[in-house]
Amino acid sequence: MHKIKFEYRITVIYLLVGGGWIIFSDKFVQSLTSNNAVLTELQTYKGWFYVCVTAILLFFMVKKHLLKIRKAEQEAIKSNELKSAFLQNISHEIRTPMNSIIGFSDLLQFEDLSQKDKLEYTTNIINSSKQLLSIVDELMDISLIETGNMKVYESRFNLNQFLDEIVASFHLTLKKEIEFSIEKGLSDELSTIKTDEHKLRQVIQNLLTNSNKYTETGKIILTYSVSNDEIKFCIRDTGIGIPHELKELVFERFRQINESNKKLNDGVGLGLAICKGHIELLNGKIWLESEAGKGTSFYFTIPLKRT
Repeated sequence: MHKIKFEYRITVIYLLVGGGWIIFSDKFVQSLTSNNAVLTELQTYKGWFYVCVTAILLFFMVKKHLLKIRKAEQEAIKSNELKSAFLQNISHEIRTPMNSIIGFSDLLQFEDLSQKDKLEYTTNIINSSKQLLSIVDELMDISLIETGNMKVYESRFNLNQFLDEIVASFHLTLKKEIEFSIEKGLSDELSTIKTDEHKLRQVIQNLLTNSNKYTETGKIILTYSVSNDEIKFCIRDTGIGIPHELKELVFERFRQINESNKKLNDGVGLGLAICKGHIELLNGKIWLESEAGKGTSFYFTIPLKRT
């Protein structure tokens, strides 16, 4: 059902209140006296009373409506600014691997290249292609999440083995100055669960990648525990942390772009928004605890399903 526009609502309310006031107030005044002079005076006071009361009511109604409009305008302006910054950022992120692919492809055309040079150029092309594909995947994921077209495909798998696979891949990119550890909350025999394996993998990989990206030295710890028919995961690091004013914003689209901190401006800036979208699709929740300069702990839960 369509909502009646404000101008129509306020006109109808004004007419109904005015009509009701005229009918009932006239009867009330006439019941007080039959003196025409007194009635005329009372009618004058009644009219001024109605004008003052309706003026006050209209003022507050219009003010409330205008505040809502102004708030929406401010949010729209802020959203447009964030989108513009996002488009500039993603343009840069796409150009970087594309320039690498084009540049090294051109170099491969030279006939006098050594086998070592060919291997180096093709490796750069492959890595840049993977980077570009990752950007496209993130854009597709956030689009599907925002339009409600992202589907959940559940399957049964062993959680401990699943995490071992992620950790093995993560060790290939882990900085040498960082110590990594994992703590499992279930034995291998009891760790078979049912959920969307792809989405869970993407969330954990994104959070681990962020921890590795924003931690120069120290530790990254991946843990999970089981209680009250849910699994609680935690990825904790000793990195740069997240300022207090950004804690409520990092899971929103485009909000990761922070011009005051180039370190936080790397990447497309959709990873955490995608993580939140996936976890909510899995009927879980995600949150963080952080202190600037001391590290960040990301937590998320999903229901524990075994069949």
